[in-house]
Amino acid sequence: MKKKNILPAAGFAVAALAAGLVLTAGTGQAWAYFTTYTSASGGYAIDLGHETQIVEEYSNHTKRLAVSNDSTQPVYVRARAFSGSQCVLTYSSEDGGWQAGNDGYYYFSQPLAGAVTTEDGVVSTAKTSELLVQIEFPADAQAGDECNVVVVCESLPVQYDADGNTLAPQAADWSAPLVAGSVEGGTE
Repeated sequence: MKKKNILPAAGFAVAALAAGLVLTAGTGQAWAYFTTYTSASGGYAIDLGHETQIVEEYSNHTKRLAVSNDSTQPVYVRARAFSGSQCVLTYSSEDGGWQAGNDGYYYFSQPLAGAVTTEDGVVSTAKTSELLVQIEFPADAQAGDECNVVVVCESLPVQYDADGNTLAPQAADWSAPLVAGSVEGGTE
């Protein structure tokens, strides 16, 4: 009778299984490394570099509006007030610095210069002249009646024509979308 040696075949199978387990045991860690530590190049730069502040004062049924430019970039400024139908709003500018547009907005007649920092570190911000919004209450208004007036102020960077000349504020494209440019070699 011939003896069969089963142990070496079973030992080979067990050794192959153990080697397979050892080789595949690190796959999860390697996969995690490649998914965690990858990088991409490119991206989009978004410049929101201009910032304006509106200052409102109210007295004698008149809102006095002025806008300051806190950034270093010159901007166009426009403003409009809303009150619903209960009150009539009348605009005026004491020095003629604000002009009515065809769209209901009042435009500051020239680009508003950017802020300047002196050698001493003092920041000087540019400011528009005042736009006056006179609020006229209805004839049948009672004492204590209110009129809610909301002011919307917008600004955008100065735009130029094909020859490099500054556009008038009313001629600027106020509906232009924010343009984002490609960033070379960026990873964000």
